[in-house]
Amino acid sequence: MKHKLAISIVSAVLFLLIGIITVSAQGSDKAILSAPTSTPAAAADRVVTTTVKSTAKAKVDTCYDCHAELLDKHPKVAADWKDSVHGAAGVSCADCHGGDPTLDQMKTSMSAAAGFIGVPDRTKTPEICGACHSNVERMRQYNLPTDQYSKYKDSVHGAKLAEGVTQVAICSDCHGSHAIKKASDPTADVYPLNVPALCSRCHSDAKMMEPFNIPTNQFDVYKSSVHGEALLGKQDVRAPNCASCHGSHDAKPPTSAEVVNVCGKCHTATQNYYEQSLHSQLKEAAPKCWTCHGNHDVTKPDENMFTHTASTEPVCTTCHDIQTLDLIVDKAKFANPDDRRCDTCHHQDSWIYEQVLSLKSAMTVADLAYKQGDVMIAEAIGRGMIMNDAESRLAEARTSLISARAAIHTTKLTEVTKLTDKADASAKEAQQMASDKLGENLFRREAMFVAMGVIITNIGILAVVRRRLYKELE
Repeated sequence: MKHKLAISIVSAVLFLLIGIITVSAQGSDKAILSAPTSTPAAAADRVVTTTVKSTAKAKVDTCYDCHAELLDKHPKVAADWKDSVHGAAGVSCADCHGGDPTLDQMKTSMSAAAGFIGVPDRTKTPEICGACHSNVERMRQYNLPTDQYSKYKDSVHGAKLAEGVTQVAICSDCHGSHAIKKASDPTADVYPLNVPALCSRCHSDAKMMEPFNIPTNQFDVYKSSVHGEALLGKQDVRAPNCASCHGSHDAKPPTSAEVVNVCGKCHTATQNYYEQSLHSQLKEAAPKCWTCHGNHDVTKPDENMFTHTASTEPVCTTCHDIQTLDLIVDKAKFANPDDRRCDTCHHQDSWIYEQVLSLKSAMTVADLAYKQGDVMIAEAIGRGMIMNDAESRLAEARTSLISARAAIHTTKLTEVTKLTDKADASAKEAQQMASDKLGENLFRREAMFVAMGVIITNIGILAVVRRRLYKELE
């Protein structure tokens, strides 16, 4: 009876709470429904104003309306412009071609009086683009630099254009004319992964390059280089493309005096080491990055770069002017990758050659120790062993080995061996760890075979005993 009374009381309280909640909700709805709506004036008071003009153009654009309805290439041109960064930013056809897009008669809208110039002359195109792209106020909202035009005028392309050579690259050759995209768009020709193919459109054209005496195999050479394989093969945008070394708007081949700084933009540690070397003190006569590594055909460095595989006869003119005996570096002597060796300059009878051999030996020993450690660890992992400590030690060896390769640019044996000794020691520690694990694995396998033999023997004995017991029961 007491339980029934308690249930009744709880039910009553529950229904009461539900009723209170329902009434409260209805009252809230009425309050919301009865709240006064904002007047247009009140809404206007809350509008945040901005000084940036809207890119949505309210005025009539007869250029687009007309060309979108024409035949042949015109509808595509109109669509390309509309979908481009210029179309989105409100840059109209008249901004580049002149004319009056508010008039609906072709004769008047495309008249000289309306400022119509038609297709811009190639020699005038950079100036037309520069009129907007040099405007600080206009470019600030897009965070675009405003020095491209001045850089272009100082470039090889701009200088040749000023001389009247019209087959050089202008803005539209790289960025397009109507279908202009952001440089960050992967489909844009100027996106880092696409730049080498873009430059090769001209620089692989033998007829176009003939007047300038420029070779046309750079793109093919670059594709097989360590840089090309990283950029084009692995899609690694950190790898340098043409513009990384030559510049884009200010395109020029790096001079001998500039090349160390150009390569140093990425290879900062190597540049610092090089500047500590005797090589760097030779100034113009100094071997530079391209002397040993090439330019478009840069390959992954290894210990084979120290010496030729066969003995070579020293050629004095490789490093000395035949008349004055002054030090020089003849770039042509290093055009063949097989000649990019220390002993191309430092012949086998020189004391420096002995240091070259010592450097090679130190690097070879450390590299071999690292590779052996890597193989042993892989074998242990393949047998199911946990090798975290050994892998960590081998990673230390790899770091020291990479640092040693960079330190070679100091040309100081003590600096290099300090790092190769560290790499060798870490690699051998990793080898020992792997060896211990492999030995432990072997012991376990042998112990397992012994245990299996004991078990099988016991099974055999038990089977015999069982058979005898059954016979005794019979």
